[in-house]
Amino acid sequence: MDSAKVKTFTYVDYFCFAIVLLFSAAIGFYHGVKSRKRPSTKEEYLLGGRNMGLIPVICSLTATSASGMTILGLSAEAYTYGIHTWLLTVTLLIGSIIFIHMFLPIFIELNLTSSFEYFELRFSKGVRIFASVIYTISNLVILPVTIYVPALAFQEVTGIDLTTTVTILSLLCALYTAIGGFKAVVWTDVLQLVLMITASCIVAIVGIYSVGGVGNVWNAADRTGRLNWINYHDINSRTTIFGYMTSSILNIYLFGLNQAFLQRYLSLPSLKKTKIASIFVAVIFGAFICLAQFTGIIMYTTYETCDPFTSGAIKKMDQILPYFIQDKAYYLTGFNGIFIAGLFSASLSTTSSYLNALSGTIYEDFLNPWLKNIHESTVRNIIKSIVIILGLIQILMVFLIQRMGMIFQINYETMSISASSLLGLFASGILFRRVNAKGAQIGAVVGVLIIGVFIIGGLDNKPEPTLPLRTDGCDSEYSELNLRSFQNSSISESENKNSSEDVFWLFRISFVYYGLIGLCVNLLVSYLASLLTGGNVIKDERLLAPFLRKHIKSVKTNQELNMQKENLIR
Repeated sequence: MDSAKVKTFTYVDYFCFAIVLLFSAAIGFYHGVKSRKRPSTKEEYLLGGRNMGLIPVICSLTATSASGMTILGLSAEAYTYGIHTWLLTVTLLIGSIIFIHMFLPIFIELNLTSSFEYFELRFSKGVRIFASVIYTISNLVILPVTIYVPALAFQEVTGIDLTTTVTILSLLCALYTAIGGFKAVVWTDVLQLVLMITASCIVAIVGIYSVGGVGNVWNAADRTGRLNWINYHDINSRTTIFGYMTSSILNIYLFGLNQAFLQRYLSLPSLKKTKIASIFVAVIFGAFICLAQFTGIIMYTTYETCDPFTSGAIKKMDQILPYFIQDKAYYLTGFNGIFIAGLFSASLSTTSSYLNALSGTIYEDFLNPWLKNIHESTVRNIIKSIVIILGLIQILMVFLIQRMGMIFQINYETMSISASSLLGLFASGILFRRVNAKGAQIGAVVGVLIIGVFIIGGLDNKPEPTLPLRTDGCDSEYSELNLRSFQNSSISESENKNSSEDVFWLFRISFVYYGLIGLCVNLLVSYLASLLTGGNVIKDERLLAPFLRKHIKSVKTNQELNMQKENLIR
């Protein structure tokens, strides 16, 4: 980057950035004030009264899917490893189709308010608590990453201390989530999604203009092997089609049964609308993934002969997008602020969704059994307090997790553990009549332990080598650094290869397969353990997948549904 063009945040940038955050907070405060003018129940606060509009819910689901790590990570992935992640769009659609036909009808027909409520109806209260504990712990690990990634980018372009940024934004997000409840989260997501898409499109347009057109982008990606549409080669690689087919199974949980997502589906008034929402989210988020990938190869075309990472201009590959913005869009006054605000919008939408879902889970599963016969207003205040406490915990966890290293790998492995164990519980419940509470818990525990073994055994696996990155076109001031970088990378690649060969063959499997292995073990052990402990008898056919039901009596009113739920629990 030409030092003459290096720009820091201007007053206009700060103004644009502040306006976005103030609008987000204003939406939360608006819905908080609005709720005071009329009686608001717990269901209104957590599910929007089950009468939300289809378009805002679709926007909210898409915004929750696209975090700041998605924008930075996928563009950096395409820059470094090619466009193989386009297969995520296929796996999202496959996962959505399975979710809406196999799982979603159960929650609608039983009038459930929580994904964990199903476990109590199907198995026992103990299984419900067990699942809630897994969900809570995993989200306490995932939440810090959502705010940490954009805070790093903000520090890079402004120099403002990470502690200050994380503290202010975490508290702001917790406040508007607590005050406004579910509706505030959804409508804030709509604003933030529009900003994300606008910022991403501007980046792509500026990039295409700077490199001389789409044709140059395509040619540069093609001649360096970055147009790797489908990889059938090394099955252990995370870039192969086998890894993506694996992720399509876990996506059933991550983008469907996950409480933060299911909460939005259940806020819609009909099964038809929930199905439409699920398909539209898969398509829109898939398009967002493709846009991030395209941005990645645009950046590669820009720096084809002088890679900023290898030359030392950036310290981490995830900083390539902020670097690109400062380098090529410096003349767009205020765009730095809009872009960073877009990153934070992606992160805040994900954070607020998880805070809202997690607070409801903690109250319903851990506090509600001990707080009987309390007023609805007291319940709302308790849930609001939980949101604030979670915001404070998030701040503390950010400073803990940044010292642990391998943040993204820790995040992915945590998601694999929670996704495989909870999806295993759901799948064993709806697919196997004979699975009982003991078998389900044993299977989930064994599945988690198996993933733990693979995580520990695979610690010595080294990162896959990147596609070619050049520095021969850099300025002469980088020449000595470039030579050292090339020599060090060659030595490192050789050492990585030798080190990986020393790892036991079973642990050379890429971490993208950990979740599937855990899920398969979970289901097998659940079934066998249930047979050994007496099996099970289904009390209500609606607890099974629609295609497995023998007979079912239709229920016409919510009151009748709630009475049957209480009878099942008893």
